[in-house]
Amino acid sequence: MGNTLRSFKPAPLIKYWIWIPLLCLLVITSARGADISIGTLNCYWFFGQEDVNNKADKPHGKQEYELKAGHLIGLLPQDPPLFLGLQEIGCNEELQAMARSAQARYKHPYQPLFVKGKDSATGQNVGAIFDTGRGWGVYGRPSRVSDLERSLSKHLVVRLTNATTTLDVCVVHLRRPMDNGGVEKQIEQNRALMRWAMGHLAKNPKANLIILGDFNEAKKVGDPRQALAVIFKSQPPMFDALTTMNRKIRTHTDGKAYDRIIVSEAVKRGLAGIKLESVQIQSHTHGNGPNRRLYTDHFPVVAVFDVK
Repeated sequence: MGNTLRSFKPAPLIKYWIWIPLLCLLVITSARGADISIGTLNCYWFFGQEDVNNKADKPHGKQEYELKAGHLIGLLPQDPPLFLGLQEIGCNEELQAMARSAQARYKHPYQPLFVKGKDSATGQNVGAIFDTGRGWGVYGRPSRVSDLERSLSKHLVVRLTNATTTLDVCVVHLRRPMDNGGVEKQIEQNRALMRWAMGHLAKNPKANLIILGDFNEAKKVGDPRQALAVIFKSQPPMFDALTTMNRKIRTHTDGKAYDRIIVSEAVKRGLAGIKLESVQIQSHTHGNGPNRRLYTDHFPVVAVFDVK
């Protein structure tokens, strides 16, 4: 028995127990200082249901449908986005296809976020996919809100939270300024978004807000005559993230910058745990020609944020 006690060596086990708290501290510190990316992409008639808007330039059959879902995710940056707002989808089915493709590419779990809109002219909807494996969650359910319901047939509001902060994201697809009164109707949609932002900022001037999507804004980034310029009149002000880019900006094959990511002052300056770091536009060459239905004529716009 004496020999058995002498042969027992607890030291290696003690070494492992010493390292465990240090590793946990390292994981927590890394998570708090991690970057996240949030993007927007118009999917160009990504419809799967054959009985929805048969005049649309949508995928032909199941094989092309699944192929397009993979192509759209393939247009994104190498780093997995935390949240991706999507426009010109038919229904939740398209979001599920996008989530599967994102999970296959990034090896991260993605969740579709969807509430059916009220666009009777095209049948288009907006939605999002969300990475559930990054320490963030969705507070409550994605929704349409009363402040926007009357003016915006295509919008989705989601509240994202982590252990330390909250972020409200509104995904939109605004109307084109066409036909009689089209310009004024587009401006009114932007006014509605400004009022929605003001409602949040009145309660909390340091609120983290992002409005992103396809604004169908044909004027150049920074042009004071933009229909969306009214959004920047909120107090505290909202900011177009694309104004941080020092080059010609286009988010569509026709050279326009329809797609935007607009952030609150708190996000621009990092006042409440989230700070805008950079923006990138993933241009591609698949937006023209007969195979456009398998891709999109828009470019993904992705903003990177530092999370404190």
